[in-house]
Amino acid sequence: MKYAYKGVEIKPSVEIYHDAIPYLGGITMREFFQDKVKCAHAWREGLKKIYDYFGDILPLRKVSGPPISYAHIICLGAPVIFPEDSEPNVKPFLSSINEGIELLESKKDIDYSQHPLFQHYYELCNYLKEQFPEQDIRFSGFGGEGPITSAVLMRGLDFIYDIYDEPEKVKKFLTLLTDSIIGFCRFNNRINGLPEINPNGAGLADDFASLISPELWPEFVIPYWNQYYEGLTKGKRSLHCENLSPAHLKYLKDVNLSHYQPSVSDLLTIEIIKENTDVPFDWLLYAYVITEMSDEEIEQWVDNTVKAGITVIRTQFGRYACENNKLDRIKAFYKAFEKYKV
Repeated sequence: MKYAYKGVEIKPSVEIYHDAIPYLGGITMREFFQDKVKCAHAWREGLKKIYDYFGDILPLRKVSGPPISYAHIICLGAPVIFPEDSEPNVKPFLSSINEGIELLESKKDIDYSQHPLFQHYYELCNYLKEQFPEQDIRFSGFGGEGPITSAVLMRGLDFIYDIYDEPEKVKKFLTLLTDSIIGFCRFNNRINGLPEINPNGAGLADDFASLISPELWPEFVIPYWNQYYEGLTKGKRSLHCENLSPAHLKYLKDVNLSHYQPSVSDLLTIEIIKENTDVPFDWLLYAYVITEMSDEEIEQWVDNTVKAGITVIRTQFGRYACENNKLDRIKAFYKAFEKYKV
């Protein structure tokens, strides 16, 4: 289905949180991440239930390895736990910025293929390929975060103090860390038979950059984002960074972005973003908001967003919407676009 407003195509998008899959598949999150047979079963059952409810109006999520955003720093030594029925998480493990520098210098030539987590994901993804031969399933789920988010996850909130206490050491640490992230991404590309440097584009997710004051971005964020993009693509640059303030936005131009995804950012409105940056962006109706909205409220939100000139208009659902019988709110989201059908 195609939609347009004043001759310009608009694209409604509904994203399926991965936590809906184990819930609908009748398994725990831990089993989803750690048991390849149960993981495949959950994908099969979960996607069937979603299709049975929505039919063809909702593009199904592609089968993939369960996404863990911390694989890169787990390979560097971050301790990880897999709770029974919630997301895997890591704990800070660096006692100082000096320890971080020493660690990254010692792991410049790390062989990710030797880490048990990689070997588990490699086996799991190959099993998913066997179980879903009709899909083009690549090695996936073995993810990483951007440099600032990775730094905070590794060092804890002490990293923010490090910026003020030892700024030059922080810059060295971030340079080494960004190089490590680039190497990790290139490794993933090689595993999938892709060019190490993608000619088309690269995406970056770095939510914790929002913790750094805007006036510090030229020194402690922008150089490392540029380093990241330059190491991974000669094409388009897309950024996902939540919780930014209006004062952060003027710096986005310094990264030559093709697209910015504000996602959950309560300090921003469409008007504020347009006033502070020319970078194209999409707009999200939060998953925890849409579940409490009426049909009329959803329609009004969509109309306001369309009239504001946004062309990619998103919402999301996951386990919460499923277990609270709120999937009809997603149908209402699609219904709100019917007046814009081409």
